[in-house]
Amino acid sequence: MTSIQQPIKATPVKRSLTKSKNRTQSLAQHFGYDSLINPNNDLSLAKRLFNSQQLQYQREQHNIEKIFKLTYDECKNETTTEPDPDWLVRFIEMAKQVHSPSMQKLWARTLKKELTRPGTTSLKTLTILITMTQRETLLFQRIISVCCQIGKNNDKKIITGIKAPAKFIHFGAKIRHYPIEYNLPYSSIIILMDLGLILKTEFESSAMNHTASLQLYLQDIRYSLSCHNKNTSFTYYRISPIGQELASLIEYKQNPEYQTYLLEVLAQLFSITTE
Repeated sequence: MTSIQQPIKATPVKRSLTKSKNRTQSLAQHFGYDSLINPNNDLSLAKRLFNSQQLQYQREQHNIEKIFKLTYDECKNETTTEPDPDWLVRFIEMAKQVHSPSMQKLWARTLKKELTRPGTTSLKTLTILITMTQRETLLFQRIISVCCQIGKNNDKKIITGIKAPAKFIHFGAKIRHYPIEYNLPYSSIIILMDLGLILKTEFESSAMNHTASLQLYLQDIRYSLSCHNKNTSFTYYRISPIGQELASLIEYKQNPEYQTYLLEVLAQLFSITTE
């Protein structure tokens, strides 16, 4: 059974409301680009460029220092090895651009995992991670909350339907048709497919052996399914290898409503026991 180990939670940012001109001026001042807005600024262009670059360097320095501090706080003196120098340089360059506190926690978790388990987070995964917004991270959290693992395969899957003789239960439509209870419109799946976190093909499993039980792991609980019919199979989306790496770093909440719904659907074609 898989477990969630001290995960990092991505939380939404509370945004204050203000007038557009004030907001624009505040942002320009923050980044050092307010010279033409502020008539009292008589610095030369070269000096303004220097000042804005210094502000940027200071923000990057603060970001990477914060991520290293969060990593340090996360460590419990586990045994580590020297990280790959190329990986570490690329990590630092990208991590400098991470500003939000929740995403900084995620990058700190990534660094700690690389120190304790070298090679578990690829450079390709880092490249995708740096492009992700908080909103996309939250979408991925919700997707992970409805994923399961089937049989001995550890890949996370989103079941979309069950095929059986003379019967097809397409409960994946719950995801495709904007369910309020799951907060998972199909557009969310498309966004994560475009990021490379979900494979774009809908797969179908091989026919199940109706004389043997099938193991299903759902939200850290293992179920045993006994099929009532021959030639029964699942259709599903699969989390990509990069998505698998990120799923081990991102916290997701339990989704009891979806769990209840899925088990009710499965009970139409399977006998279910909890192990």
